[in-house]
Amino acid sequence: MSDQTKGLYFALLATFGGGLYAIPYRLSLETVEPLPVIWGVFLWAFLFSLPGAWLARHQTKISWKIVGITVLTSLAGLLGNYSICQALNQASPTLLILLTRSEIIIAMLLSWIFLKEFISVRAWLAVVVIIVGIIVMKLDTLSFELAEWSAVLWSITAAFSFAVMQVLAKSIIKEINPQVLNVSRLFLAIVILWSLEEVRNGVAVLEFTEWKWLALAAFSGPFVGRVSYTYALRYLTISKSVIIGSFSPAITLLFELLVFGTLISVFEALGGTIMLAGILWVFLPGLRRRVKSAESTK
Repeated sequence: MSDQTKGLYFALLATFGGGLYAIPYRLSLETVEPLPVIWGVFLWAFLFSLPGAWLARHQTKISWKIVGITVLTSLAGLLGNYSICQALNQASPTLLILLTRSEIIIAMLLSWIFLKEFISVRAWLAVVVIIVGIIVMKLDTLSFELAEWSAVLWSITAAFSFAVMQVLAKSIIKEINPQVLNVSRLFLAIVILWSLEEVRNGVAVLEFTEWKWLALAAFSGPFVGRVSYTYALRYLTISKSVIIGSFSPAITLLFELLVFGTLISVFEALGGTIMLAGILWVFLPGLRRRVKSAESTK
């Protein structure tokens, strides 16, 4: 099997996981409060990731820098997942997935600010396109009241939190194995949440069905989605991985229709399409260069 084929399989798996996780997350929130839901998702994700982290435990250097960034990454993950819960309580899973795709551009901007990585004019224009897309999503109920924008703001907060996690992880990725970092930040988050009485009381009354949805959410999103995307980057360029991953909202849309029997509005779909077009526009030149390079070497 060629590297391109392996990368395609991993990218498709990441796309499927990234599109599916919001559905069981939403189902869990129908009967459980957000903080116990997050604790349950983190616990399952920790258990799923533990074997890989154990095998890679010697590929890590311990320092105060790593400890500090691991703590910050854990806190960013907590904020991101709490934001997901709040957004799902107010909007459809598809709308959430569409808006959180802006994580890619936010991560690029944060890398430019903190890691001094170059960012092109095309990326800046994509930010404008994404903002336009978000406004189009709300055209049918355009209002300046905060309550009307609550789900959007929570979704963007989730995207920002996950982008922060990416940048923090990138700053120490050469010193710590990704799976070890993932397990470490999940363990910290589990401990932090368990210190809250609301979480302990909520977890104590969870039923089997609720544990099942939490396990599916953790398996498809934090585990399969994230890990598969990381492995896809071993074989594919970021451009190809991002373009394939941009189809995850279509997976969410299909499952939302099958499970809940609901669809997002025409304006939300149009605005989401504009957003995705802005993100893809940033990465298409890199994809074309790779294609031309491959053709010239034949």
